[in-house]
Amino acid sequence: MDDINSVDEVYKRMIKAFSVGTIKEIFNLTEYKERQQQLVNRIVETNTKAQIETAIFNNFSLLKQHVYVYNYIGVLPANYMSANPYLKSINKVNNNHTIYNFLFPTTFAFFNKGTNEVNSIDFIIPVQIHKNGTKLLVFTNILERNLASIISDKVVAVTRDVKDDTILNNFVESTIQHKVQLTKCDLNRGIKKLWADDEVDAFKVKFKKHNSTSSEIMDEDKLLKKDMPDVYKELIKTPLIQTESGRLFRQFVNIVF
Repeated sequence: MDDINSVDEVYKRMIKAFSVGTIKEIFNLTEYKERQQQLVNRIVETNTKAQIETAIFNNFSLLKQHVYVYNYIGVLPANYMSANPYLKSINKVNNNHTIYNFLFPTTFAFFNKGTNEVNSIDFIIPVQIHKNGTKLLVFTNILERNLASIISDKVVAVTRDVKDDTILNNFVESTIQHKVQLTKCDLNRGIKKLWADDEVDAFKVKFKKHNSTSSEIMDEDKLLKKDMPDVYKELIKTPLIQTESGRLFRQFVNIVF
């Protein structure tokens, strides 16, 4: 189990959060016909860790994500996250918009029935926080990891030490010393505004009708407003319960209400 938690192996698992097509595009490997594992091996062998991190953060919008949105009242300096141990880089977009890039380590512990031992596997969760005007947006990569694809033995009782709540608590604690007031946004209204402005479009949405709850799930590569505008015009009038959307028609997001 030691090799499986080497730095190289952990970075390979992080890269696998992207689809094969996206991996090829990001790392300029479109001419290669290799499978995902061979592509990932090639990337780790030919790129530094810093180059891999930069590529991931530059293409963060292509990761599946949870999104948490806060309003804040008070003053947060641009470097308010600089002491955070998981911070990797800061990108100042303009005077009102700063992006903070993080890599949060997490460990999955499990009982290995093949060896009758408790083992663990390490992962890294890419996270971005956008400080934009008086809003703070926290984007966390949805960690969808099937341990059965990594461990040949049967595993049970899987637990993990870092979840979204852990990351959010870390983020909230970083604001305390600056005495700002944080409040969660009305995402129903906010998502509708982003949707109306074509900042997001959904491939899955659940919404409330007068006497029932309905959902729409689009076929692969289809998006609701773009491909079913008449349905969009009707459901946008109703309360949204949950959406899974493609930001700028590419970013897969699970909006957390």
